[in-house]
Amino acid sequence: MNKSKNLLFVTWDSESTNYLESLFFPIFKGLQEKGGIRVHVMQFSWASQIEVQRLTDLAASLDITYIQHPIHRKPVASIGAFWSIYQGTFYIKRYIQEHQIEILMPRSTMPAMMVNRLWAWLRRQPISLVFDADGFPLEERVDYVGLDPMGRQYRFLKNEEKKILHRSHKVLTRSKRAMEIHLANIGISQRDKFCVVGNGRDSKIFQPDLESRLRIRQELGIMDKDLLWVYTGTVGPQYMVDEMLRLFEKHHLAHPNSKFLILTRNPGYVEERIPSNLQNFVVIKNGAYSEIPFYLSAADLGLSLRKSAPSLAGIAPIKLGEYFLCGLPVIASSGVGDTEEMLKDKDFCFLMDSSGDELFTVRFQEWIGGLTKLDKGKIRDFGMERFSLEKSVESYLVMLNDKKRM
Repeated sequence: MNKSKNLLFVTWDSESTNYLESLFFPIFKGLQEKGGIRVHVMQFSWASQIEVQRLTDLAASLDITYIQHPIHRKPVASIGAFWSIYQGTFYIKRYIQEHQIEILMPRSTMPAMMVNRLWAWLRRQPISLVFDADGFPLEERVDYVGLDPMGRQYRFLKNEEKKILHRSHKVLTRSKRAMEIHLANIGISQRDKFCVVGNGRDSKIFQPDLESRLRIRQELGIMDKDLLWVYTGTVGPQYMVDEMLRLFEKHHLAHPNSKFLILTRNPGYVEERIPSNLQNFVVIKNGAYSEIPFYLSAADLGLSLRKSAPSLAGIAPIKLGEYFLCGLPVIASSGVGDTEEMLKDKDFCFLMDSSGDELFTVRFQEWIGGLTKLDKGKIRDFGMERFSLEKSVESYLVMLNDKKRM
């Protein structure tokens, strides 16, 4: 790929997100360093000026150009959103012209709508269109928010998605299963444009740290022989918080000195669900993203659970990479993206039916009893092979350098 190519990544978010700083900014930095690609990020959001300035400064420190456009919320959210899309179409066009953008990468549905409205103009430009399908966001709204799959809104948005899938030169997914589902909807002849890319983590940041392990375990009051469970990430009904607490409670009854550390930006959701008998043994932290590796180094077991739903086929849980790179064995849900195919024969992963039916089986008790025998170095090696930032950047560069499909 030519050294001078400019890539514009367009995304749409609420008032607070951390995936830009934790996932995409490191990947984009790698693309710039290893692929000679100049990355520009245009984010539509209703974040505060403090948050916008924080992201602007962080992007600048990585030599990434970041610009934010506010999403209107008045007179009502839906009208404000469509007005923002209308304006956004012009923002994108002007930015492409002013910055000689050669690769346009909209992420998910709303940016796709803006790009679709530019299609008559875009198709005459020397621009490669790469659509980041980002799992199945519309199906997630059906599964977890109650969007009517037969309703007008869903059908309208699904049609926009179908347009961008057909028009794009490349389509990015996070799992093979997602690619197969899209192809079943738009036709097998489109297969060559699909690429599975990774959600990688920096292995220099996420790694075992003995000093942090000793310090944090001392702070938490947990002995080396006792298990410290950990969960990091978003919380809500689909993340099986109640099931995780019940699972820990079962273990804690037999091992009363064990503790469960939960790292989340929404501590209130967890606090109101903790049983009274676990109040002193479930620790909730709402810290900076940069602190997560230290806490993971202190733990002995990571959890990555999701409620069963069709939309899970498109997901690649980022937290799996964080756990594995820190040498942690994992309890994970089956049926999530390519997770089951990847982990079904690994002794450092217990795959649980995402309905929770296997919470308290003898098989689980036997598995957790053997954790001390596992080789943490072997777990980290697997993480390096499948979930490192280097592997993720490589998957993007393979896609961008494949001239046959651009």
